[in-house]
Amino acid sequence: MPIDADEGGRYFAADYETTQERERLQRLESMSDRTTIRALDTVGVGPGWHCLEVGAGGGSVARWLAERVGATGRVVAADLDPRFLDDLPALGIEVRRCDITRDEIEPDTYDLVHCRAMVMHMADPQAVLRRMVAAVRPGGWLVVEEPDYGTAQSLTLDHQATSGFHSYLRARRDFLAASKVMELHYGARLPVDVDALGLEATGNTATFSVERGGSVKSAFLAESFEKVDDILVANGASTESELADSRQAMTDPTFVYRSPAMVSAWGRKPLSASG
Repeated sequence: MPIDADEGGRYFAADYETTQERERLQRLESMSDRTTIRALDTVGVGPGWHCLEVGAGGGSVARWLAERVGATGRVVAADLDPRFLDDLPALGIEVRRCDITRDEIEPDTYDLVHCRAMVMHMADPQAVLRRMVAAVRPGGWLVVEEPDYGTAQSLTLDHQATSGFHSYLRARRDFLAASKVMELHYGARLPVDVDALGLEATGNTATFSVERGGSVKSAFLAESFEKVDDILVANGASTESELADSRQAMTDPTFVYRSPAMVSAWGRKPLSASG
């Protein structure tokens, strides 16, 4: 994983081996799709809708959208790294390689533009949100989901790994933000940024779970930051002891913690400039 962020977009896990990354994305889907579908149901996605899925990842949301909008609808799955979307064209889904920070997208076209766990990687989140809103047709919806790792906290304060686990979380957050790789607390700011877009009927919700080491979510979190860990230590941002505590916490079923939250925010584009 590079530490210097590119000027445009860059898939943060581009250096991960293909099988490993496919499995990591499948874990994300298994953890997050239910929350995503709930958010998409909130805005009423239905037959005939034209939908743009930005940062389509492993493609599960695009597949669900294709089933929901039916033969009269349209789904475009856009991703900077579309290597896991090969099966989508057979389902009638258009796949595009797209850098949302610079590539052109049809303006005022889509009934829905959705992304998940993507804006947190952007150097200018507000600019990316504005680009997505521009693609929404008047009366259509923007739905964005981003994590807030600020909710992660040990619930077993007497566990020997707790202190190191918390120190590691702080070090990782600060290092990745300073290096402009990702903002792990962006989900907390997401509703404010969506409210600033001039949309109507805005709303938001957040979900988190109580987890144990060794759970599916724990494995996902550990694997997602595997390539970061050694860089943190090499740069003096964290210690070997803190890293060891964090890894123990993520594998020990006696370690109980509150997970990062997934924040969903949405809004409808006004039918006219005056709303």
